[in-house]
Amino acid sequence: MRTLKCISIFLLIGIYFSCSDDEMTQEEESQHLIQQLSEIRDLASSILCTDATVWTFTSYGSKACGGPIGYIAYATTIDTQLFLQKIQEHTAAQQYFNKKWGIISDCAFTTPPSSVLCENGNPILEY
Repeated sequence: MRTLKCISIFLLIGIYFSCSDDEMTQEEESQHLIQQLSEIRDLASSILCTDATVWTFTSYGSKACGGPIGYIAYATTIDTQLFLQKIQEHTAAQQYFNKKWGIISDCAFTTPPSSVLCENGNPILEY
């Protein structure tokens, strides 16, 4: 009986410490989302926009009431599989964040762009 009690106590202590270290604060999760988006933007801007025919766009993020936050242009010459995976991970993390922390947002529909133009080496989304 005493052995069972000791095992139970150690088990509860282990559970307590393992849970408390894994839980991020709202601010930490927000910073993680910002970091993810920064990496996505860095990858998207790693190529100069000189030929709009090799550029396209995709949606990113997740508004609390649904739909994307916006759109981002990227060259099809980058590692598109990695890029789109990062977009998907960021969007899923933002959906989780919104639900977990009860985030609210506008419910306005974000209109997708019609094309990408190149201007001074930068991609410009045309609406």
